[in-house]
Amino acid sequence: MKVLIIYKQFPAPTVGHAGGEAVFRLLTVLHQHGAQVSLVARIRDEERSLLPQVAPRCERVYTVPHHRSMRGPRPMALLRSYLALRRMAARALREVQPDWVHLETTQTAVILLGMRLPQASFRTQDVNWFLLEQQAARQRGWRQALTRLQAAAFRHVEPWLYRRFEALAAISEGDRHLLAAQGLNPLLLPLAAHVTPTAPRTPVVTTSPNLLFVGDMRRAHNLNGVRWFLDEVWPRIQAARPDVHCYLVGGHPPAWLKARADGKHLVVTGFVDDLAAWYQAADVFISPLLVGGGLLQKLVDALTLAVPVVATPASNYGLGAVNGEHLLLAEEAADFAQAVVTLLQDPSRRRQLGQAGQTFVRTHYDPRAAEARWIATLQAADSETR
Repeated sequence: MKVLIIYKQFPAPTVGHAGGEAVFRLLTVLHQHGAQVSLVARIRDEERSLLPQVAPRCERVYTVPHHRSMRGPRPMALLRSYLALRRMAARALREVQPDWVHLETTQTAVILLGMRLPQASFRTQDVNWFLLEQQAARQRGWRQALTRLQAAAFRHVEPWLYRRFEALAAISEGDRHLLAAQGLNPLLLPLAAHVTPTAPRTPVVTTSPNLLFVGDMRRAHNLNGVRWFLDEVWPRIQAARPDVHCYLVGGHPPAWLKARADGKHLVVTGFVDDLAAWYQAADVFISPLLVGGGLLQKLVDALTLAVPVVATPASNYGLGAVNGEHLLLAEEAADFAQAVVTLLQDPSRRRQLGQAGQTFVRTHYDPRAAEARWIATLQAADSETR
């Protein structure tokens, strides 16, 4: 079976974003099941060194420049990059002549509209109308009106777009329920944990108590959540526990965020190679996102390593863990701070919550079982057409 994967980003195990790592895992699983896999993707200049990680799993790899590696005004670079992706996809379809095409993300599906595909599958990494509705709830005036208009458009367009595919997948139970309400029937194909508890690691910090947040600092949702935490929650935690340390881990922190760090109680690390060591050093993992969708890799990783979590309801939307049983949820700043302080003062509660969260993720988000169902779906659909 010849499978062509088309994705707006470059997938690799160390690419630094959850979507790319998830697509690489899917590519690997298909290869292991005997599929002849080819890839079309946009790639940044700094990601070209990752090509040797991908090439052994693929018959062919087609790349075009990502807009962030192109010169000129960003809107024009964005347009040129996506048009190049469409042209390269057309070339790959001619040369590979795949039995099956798999697309990731709505942007990829939109850019290929009108293109004749063989049997095709699609996985959405976000339900965009849901994200936009959350954003609108926190806006005012003309911005709110514009975002609501965008959300209404996506609520109509996305289900129409998804119905074009023979097989549909969602990365979280939350997204799966949203799509089911639109008359769709997606399979669950979640993100896998990026870090695993298989090998013991030395913690990167030994001073306790430690709070940890992990996230790509280029993403607006991460930055807005971190800003809210620092402005509204962090002062309350410090007042109750002056000895607490907070580590904000993730690549590309902006200047304003680095300026907030004091290097002792509040540390902004930038990119780190070994996330597992940071999770291992954490007493509590925090996820203060105000807008959330899909499945947050950071929560999957924290729970996989049995780190107790305090999160906003938006962070937990896709995961669907139970408040008080698998993690603690708090929407208001005072409640969020109190939940953190309560856990810091109760080691036995931290252990109990971490173990329950770990069991929840292993039970509900086993990637191997989900991938086996997905492969079986593709194989059955392919057999029907032969």
